[in-house]
Amino acid sequence: MSPFTPEQEKVLQGWAARYPAPLMGLGEALRQVQEWHRCVTDEDEDYLAEFFGVPRSRIREVATFFPSYTQKPTGRHRIGLCRGLSCSLAGSQSMCACLEKKLGIKDGETSADGRFSLETMECLGACDQGPALLVNDELKGAATEESISRLLEELK
Repeated sequence: MSPFTPEQEKVLQGWAARYPAPLMGLGEALRQVQEWHRCVTDEDEDYLAEFFGVPRSRIREVATFFPSYTQKPTGRHRIGLCRGLSCSLAGSQSMCACLEKKLGIKDGETSADGRFSLETMECLGACDQGPALLVNDELKGAATEESISRLLEELK
């Protein structure tokens, strides 16, 4: 039995059909699955392996390489804070403490109501905006106490 609705399966087929080699659509298919299920489950990986005609290990390689995909459900708003060297020097540890206090969760946790997840992440490639803040895969710029307060108010 498929973990996807017929409509969702059509979307996945569209990603496979869009590229000269269907497997080229795997990244987009995984992004879509992450959005639908807020994670990529074992069942999702099994389905995608069969769908793309590749070993499940290939799906797992991609799903675990990129931080955009998770194996456990995330909150509706997935907040990432860069912990790379530049961002660390710019204060990511204190901004993580600020986020933990305001959200009432620790790094790697999801709020009880399922609204927020907090993750520190390796380099987000935005060293000039350190400590870089990411929300639902969208770069939000430098994390400051003010920008965090404003962001959380917007997400309510």
